[in-house]
Amino acid sequence: WRAKGLDNLVEHAPLKADLETLQSIMSDDVGLLRRNERLQRAQRKIEHIAKEIDLIWRRCIPTRKLVELRNMSIVASLVVEAAISRKENVGLHFNLDQ
Repeated sequence: WRAKGLDNLVEHAPLKADLETLQSIMSDDVGLLRRNERLQRAQRKIEHIAKEIDLIWRRCIPTRKLVELRNMSIVASLVVEAAISRKENVGLHFNLDQ
């Protein structure tokens, strides 16, 4: 598929750390109660993590953990983008700045 010329992913510790960071960002900054400033902070952090994941993605043969983490970062980015663009409070997700 895309293994030609790529290295095997040897070290999984950065993936685990990025996963834990991503989970922390989503629970701390993009939880039920939100603020615009924290959403923007989450967006910046997720962009940084996504860039780091992309660097690994481009140089290594994808593993299941790498693919899952990449997908999670994409979904997290979409959730934050949707939360930032939402101008009204609906359901359980409540922006204290609206």
